[in-house]
Amino acid sequence: MVVIVGTGVAGLSAAVSLKRNGYNVRLVTKKITGGSTYIAKGGAAASLAEDDSPELHAQDTLKVGDGMCDVRAVDYVTKEAPSAIHELEKWGFQFDPDLRLEGGHSRRRVAHRTDETGREFYEFLMKEVNKEKIPILEDRLKALLVKDNEVKGIITEGSTIEDDKVVLATGGYAYLFKFSSTQSTNVGDGMAVAFDAGALLGDMEFVQFHPTVTSIEGEVFLLTETLRGEGAVLVNDKGERFAFNYDKRGELAPRDVLSRAIYDQYNKGNKVFMDLKGIKGLEDKFPVLISFLKRHNRTSSDLLQVFPGAHFVDGGVRVNVRGETTLKGLYAIGEVSDSGLHGANRLASNSLIEGLVFGMNLHRYIDEWEGFYPEDGTVVSLTEWKGRKASIDELREVNWNNVGIVRNKEKLEKAISYYKGVDTSSSCEESKASLISYLTAYSALMRDESRGNHFREDFPFHKKEWEGKRIYFRIAKN
Repeated sequence: MVVIVGTGVAGLSAAVSLKRNGYNVRLVTKKITGGSTYIAKGGAAASLAEDDSPELHAQDTLKVGDGMCDVRAVDYVTKEAPSAIHELEKWGFQFDPDLRLEGGHSRRRVAHRTDETGREFYEFLMKEVNKEKIPILEDRLKALLVKDNEVKGIITEGSTIEDDKVVLATGGYAYLFKFSSTQSTNVGDGMAVAFDAGALLGDMEFVQFHPTVTSIEGEVFLLTETLRGEGAVLVNDKGERFAFNYDKRGELAPRDVLSRAIYDQYNKGNKVFMDLKGIKGLEDKFPVLISFLKRHNRTSSDLLQVFPGAHFVDGGVRVNVRGETTLKGLYAIGEVSDSGLHGANRLASNSLIEGLVFGMNLHRYIDEWEGFYPEDGTVVSLTEWKGRKASIDELREVNWNNVGIVRNKEKLEKAISYYKGVDTSSSCEESKASLISYLTAYSALMRDESRGNHFREDFPFHKKEWEGKRIYFRIAKN
């Protein structure tokens, strides 16, 4: 039996692939539709066009990753991406015929279905899970069973499941910021559980903020990057198209650049809007967006106010290209993991494809544990300690104000002081979220430079000594 925790694209594709390759599989999730896949908009990046190649996809990934990508992970995912797309098609999934362009890409390579590819993936893969009669337990993960530094199963709120192969696919923690594009289940509890069991966490300072989130009458909606690839532009309330003042690529600059640009506009007292009128065939290309506008009596001619929101976490449980962690028997795939693919800043639409590649290919490695311990960074050992247990709402406020788009020493120390002493042994969600918040602020303070989506206004430049050097955390067990 292989126990998979999480029902996003990574967990579901792993479950189907493992089952079809002869493995008994069980899925566990705290909420069936709770992850980021269910609300993901854009698509999956893969070199499918004649003028494209895995090498070009890799070059774009490395450039956006800003000196922090693991080249092995980049080569692996970009080479495997087309095969993963074709395999999903063999399973019966139908992509739309056109490839779309998103920020940071030099080619059209985003495979999609409508403008809500994540949900289409989810619904298709869930049907395949049901076809294969893979059991799903809706329960909350509390801890891992560990004996002699090997995983032996999981402990949930309602049961104990023993198995020496556990796959974490529990997603990230972008919801731990006041403004976020993700769901309330994305609070990093899978990372915290892995950390408490002895696994290594890395790259926690690299939190990606999506530049174009909107909200109408309380409904938060992600305006997919594909909109800008198809002709949408950003303007402020003075009517100025300002993006080119920050980057020569304008609206197609990487997400970190545009997020800071929009953040800067608000700091200058300007509001920012997306203008959709430049998109040809908007209703046919983006039906989900059109439905959103109609629900709120808006039209495609209206300017939509946008703001940056925490969207994706580049760091997490450190793994190799096989999904192996530093704890024997524990695998991590998807956003919960730190494969090194994304480096300091994720290239648009590399998240769904990462989940597919690692999920579909896991059956190749699940019986051949090699072991993994990275040697590309500094390891910080933390002892078990106790302290504040803040509510999730408190954490979100503190994180946004102090560990958000623009950081500095004073803000980060304030956040660290607030969280210091979190009880890492506690099983409550608030304690896990506090721990993850603390590690994010701690690593952001340690990295006294700006790189990718980690921006320090007191160190607004690269430092050569930090390139390729990661910050890792582990728990010091007695």
